[in-house]
Amino acid sequence: MAIIEHAGLKPVIDETASVSCGAIVSGDVTIGPHAVVLAGAVITSEGAPVRIGRRCVIMEHAVLRGAGVHPCTLADHVLVAPRVHISGATIERCCFIADAAVVLNGAVLEVGCVVDIRGVIHIGTRCPAGMYIPIDHLAVGSPATIYTPAQAAAGRERDGFKAFAKAVFGIEAAPLSQTDAIRAVCDRYSTALAQHREDRLANS
Repeated sequence: MAIIEHAGLKPVIDETASVSCGAIVSGDVTIGPHAVVLAGAVITSEGAPVRIGRRCVIMEHAVLRGAGVHPCTLADHVLVAPRVHISGATIERCCFIADAAVVLNGAVLEVGCVVDIRGVIHIGTRCPAGMYIPIDHLAVGSPATIYTPAQAAAGRERDGFKAFAKAVFGIEAAPLSQTDAIRAVCDRYSTALAQHREDRLANS
């Protein structure tokens, strides 16, 4: 396992937690009692903390990221399947997030939600307790409305990259061309991520 000090902060891992030797844990990350992190998982603080509760399971090649102003928080008994991506979201207790699902910045999954394979929870979406998001479906809004894959594709065409740039990076991209908006995001993000030049292994 690679335990990395980032921006002067080291992960805190409960002594009863199990973290695979193939996992990466970086920065302001706390992993709670009896949590399990499997090989290939990446848990990283990029400007906001990551907090993982009791008996959570983070499976192979999942990515959990505290992002900008959005912490990534998992309450107790959350199961994160392989290749899931969670960025700056709040996951309340007893949720299940299936393979290759995506949960984006500012989203909240209330108690007992299930996100099925390749489901997407959009930026700022709140899923009420017990909600089920089917395979390949998109949840948007607060409270969430669920869209089929065809509806989701049309919605992303309307929403586009500029809405993402504003919500995640605070870049008012509406007057910009799409290429200029992407350039602005890359400029801002590459500057922020350059802090990793100062990272160092903190494994004991």
